[in-house]
Amino acid sequence: MQLKICLAVITLLGACNLLDAQTSAIADNRIIDLTSSEIPINEGDNWTFYLDSESKIYYIDFETISVNLSDVEVKNDLGETVLKDELWDLPVNTIYELDFTNFRSGKYKIELRSYTGMITREITIAD
Repeated sequence: MQLKICLAVITLLGACNLLDAQTSAIADNRIIDLTSSEIPINEGDNWTFYLDSESKIYYIDFETISVNLSDVEVKNDLGETVLKDELWDLPVNTIYELDFTNFRSGKYKIELRSYTGMITREITIAD
């Protein structure tokens, strides 16, 4: 009798744990609002965007971005496009590198576009 009660309690606890895991998984998924221009980013440790100031390379981790990206455009502080690249054919687990070694010092805007929105980041390149 005690064995049956013990097994019932273990089964009940296991089921509760499983249901709790399902709720957490649903809460962690981000829903893309097609009317918004913001693309959801899963920034666990905030390593989606990283600028290595010494080497002047800007890293973008596609795996933490919740949609497939179509292109990237870099604009200078005057709004002129200084770099443009298509991204649609790259794997979703790519770590994309923007090399700013040949760019002048100043502020730049990086625009990552998907088919439903855009991510914009501003960076400053110093000598």
